[in-house]
Amino acid sequence: MRTVFNHGPVMKARIEVPTAMASPRPTTGKPGSGTATAEPAGTRPGSGGIQVYVSNDKLSVLLDCPDPLPCLAETVNSVLMAIRKLQIPEYPDAEMLTQMLRADARPGEPLVAQPIIMGYAEEPPQDGRLEWMRDYFVEGWEIDPSTGAINFWAKLDNRAVTQGDVLLKLHPPVPGEPGLNVFGAKIPVGKPQKERMRCGKGVTQEDDAQGVTWFRAEVSGRVRVNDATLSVDDVYIIKGNVDLGTGNVRHTGTLQIEGDVEQGVTIEVDGDIAVRGMIEPSNIKVGGNLQVAGGIVGQEGSRIEVGGSVQAKYMRDVELDAIGDVTVGNEVSHAHIRTLGRVLVPNGRIAGGTTIARAGITVGQAGASGATGTVLVAGVDYLIETRVAQLEAEVAAMETRRQQARNEIEKLHNEPRTPAGDEAILELDRQARAWGQAVADGEGRIRQMIAESEAACHRELAALKEVWSGTTIQLGDERMPVRASVRKPRLARLLNGRVRLLPLGDGNMPDDD
Repeated sequence: MRTVFNHGPVMKARIEVPTAMASPRPTTGKPGSGTATAEPAGTRPGSGGIQVYVSNDKLSVLLDCPDPLPCLAETVNSVLMAIRKLQIPEYPDAEMLTQMLRADARPGEPLVAQPIIMGYAEEPPQDGRLEWMRDYFVEGWEIDPSTGAINFWAKLDNRAVTQGDVLLKLHPPVPGEPGLNVFGAKIPVGKPQKERMRCGKGVTQEDDAQGVTWFRAEVSGRVRVNDATLSVDDVYIIKGNVDLGTGNVRHTGTLQIEGDVEQGVTIEVDGDIAVRGMIEPSNIKVGGNLQVAGGIVGQEGSRIEVGGSVQAKYMRDVELDAIGDVTVGNEVSHAHIRTLGRVLVPNGRIAGGTTIARAGITVGQAGASGATGTVLVAGVDYLIETRVAQLEAEVAAMETRRQQARNEIEKLHNEPRTPAGDEAILELDRQARAWGQAVADGEGRIRQMIAESEAACHRELAALKEVWSGTTIQLGDERMPVRASVRKPRLARLLNGRVRLLPLGDGNMPDDD
């Protein structure tokens, strides 16, 4: 057996074999029991007992005994008999054990927990992993530590890369190696998990001799990950305003606007949009994140859709749908915001309009004097009904095809049998089974989607300064109109199925989620 160098804690189950052993009585036992007995023919005066036992992890057979050197042959015979009683499948013979004890013993000193047989521990597998060269996806702006003010001109941004830069190393999984205990039983290991990343636009990949996949930037631009695909978007920079002079903008990469977005513009970008100025009423569709150093102003008929997060100084009369967090520095006024992330306005207020955030809301001031009709909704997924309806329609279409195949089979069964007809029945049956499996898979995806959405819903609203009357707070399906202003920090949570405003302080703070 291979030798390992770590011994686990020993079991109390052990065997005691005094020195000077006679022929043992016949015994029976089960391998792995860790116990055995033998009868002595006599014991030297003053000698201690011999103990042979198995470590608790079953990786070692250990020996405790007085100094074996004065009576080495007798000790060896006693130890071998004890090993046989433990039913250890492989063990040293008398000559080898004699050499081991002679080498390990010191005159006049006992042996304590001396390994005489050793298995080897399992080597655990290593999951595949992503090794990023730096944190490309840090978000936010610099914040003045003394005042807490957000510097919207100093955005934290590590996504810019240069052609040829190594972006990522994808390490393959490494399988483990089973261990083997002293009873000859294998110690199993699990299967390592793969980490996945595909090569997208603007990125190249190559494998080295160790099987590590290197991802490099093929162009200079901004790093983006979407659906386990790594891409580098070449940046489109507009030096001034986006207006009639530039026309509507469509771009597959990242858009950087040095000025404002003027009223009436339509922008469609697959990557991110960064605006140094403000956005006037426009129709904007962003595949990635939207960062605006100034504010966003909307009006009826204009709409903004963002596939990532949104950051702006203020929002007014905006209709906004987002997937990630929506962070606003000062104020959200009469806007209609829906997001699967959080809405964060910790230093400002939300006054008027409807704000829906699946992952919760944090605001300085909820509502405002005279701003009736402020509706704040936390823990509701605004997309789940649409997504489920789409999947249900797909499942219904697949079920229709399955039923059509079954109907065709029924018709063929009612006709005279022919080789061609039998072949058609087999093919239709194969199709019907495939559609049936697709229906089952679709129904499973619907259940999974609903479960994941529910798990992501965070039904909590934190008002860090005050809550004004005329505000309606909804957590999940439960609503509560605020009838009297509370000029203190409050935390809205569900208690016994109802919305409650709780004092915000020690022992009652917003969840880290």
